[in-house]
Amino acid sequence: MVNFASVTTFRTRLSALLKVKRGVYAAVPDEICIAFKNATIEQIRQNRDMVLLNNDAVVIKLRLPDKKQHLSKADGYRLIYLVLKEKSVVILLDVYPKRGPSQQLDIDDDEIARLVEEFYVELDSGVLVAHDINDRLKEIN
Repeated sequence: MVNFASVTTFRTRLSALLKVKRGVYAAVPDEICIAFKNATIEQIRQNRDMVLLNNDAVVIKLRLPDKKQHLSKADGYRLIYLVLKEKSVVILLDVYPKRGPSQQLDIDDDEIARLVEEFYVELDSGVLVAHDINDRLKEIN
């Protein structure tokens, strides 16, 4: 079984996206859950854009569609997450849309390094939040 958790940056960003007027980004939690539902740690770790490889930890950028706005994976969301294969853990680091009022075109290497550092700091201090990916990330709403 794969365990999911998130850092503060991810939760803050997702919360802000969900507050955008007219529910423009309301489908984000659903798209994240669909991407991971019933997947093994090997499936989650494979066939993605690896951004950073550090021992057992791999940071991956996943392209997600925005079905609510009829956008493909190329124009939908980017989910940045860290996989610890040996522990079967996925840490949600950041999420951003490629289109719309909160669009972001890319994420740079310094920001990815900062997110990884945030993970280790929050892991040590016990502030990571666990998520049941089959429960639509209700802890965030």
